[in-house]
Amino acid sequence: MLSPPPAQKEASTTKRPAGFPDRSLTGALIALTLAAVILVLTCVVVWYNGPAGPDSSWLQWFIDQRTATWTSLAKAVSVAGDTTSVAIYSILACVLLAWRKFWDQAVLVAVAAAGAGALVFFGKLLIARDRPPVIDHLVTETNHSYPSGHALGSTVVAGILVAVLLPVPARRVTRILVIAVAALFAVAVGLSRLYLGVHWPTDVLAGWLIGAWWLSICLTLRPYTRLVTDRLPGSLR
Repeated sequence: MLSPPPAQKEASTTKRPAGFPDRSLTGALIALTLAAVILVLTCVVVWYNGPAGPDSSWLQWFIDQRTATWTSLAKAVSVAGDTTSVAIYSILACVLLAWRKFWDQAVLVAVAAAGAGALVFFGKLLIARDRPPVIDHLVTETNHSYPSGHALGSTVVAGILVAVLLPVPARRVTRILVIAVAALFAVAVGLSRLYLGVHWPTDVLAGWLIGAWWLSICLTLRPYTRLVTDRLPGSLR
């Protein structure tokens, strides 16, 4: 599934990357663009101090679609993308990668997952946005609403796992299919939170955008994980 660890291919002495290649420059530009969009969206949310723009009407549309079958499915998808679940996915991936001595990838997954958790915690703490009315909730939530932790966490973890676990020589069709499934998972998790009535649409949108921003940063700085893993004892590499 994975190619041999870089440490087995190259000499033990690794030089610091000399500069940003074209791919890193592209990643930095994407991150800056997303940061600008996130800043604007956050300012709008803070300004309204409640449902912003079409928040109420869009949320009501999801509430109007409720059926017993859709409710069961939404709850299952929400659980699959909650904090505990994505943490488990990340830990299992790190254990697998460390066992195979793919230290660069293990560090990348750990940093991405930990960073996502920190962004959710501090984002909710700083914005302190109230959730939609409790009468519309199908599940119990006690923390703040912005950004959606489910949308953010599932975006980051699904994206980073695809980046490190998808074999490089995989066929193009396979790569497209895996990426599409990961994207569909993140989208479904976010939409499930709207269906369950516990987030405004702008919460979920912010979760996706912040998740994509953090993911782009992690992937852009991926070559620099060697600066950490090269410090590991030789017996571990």
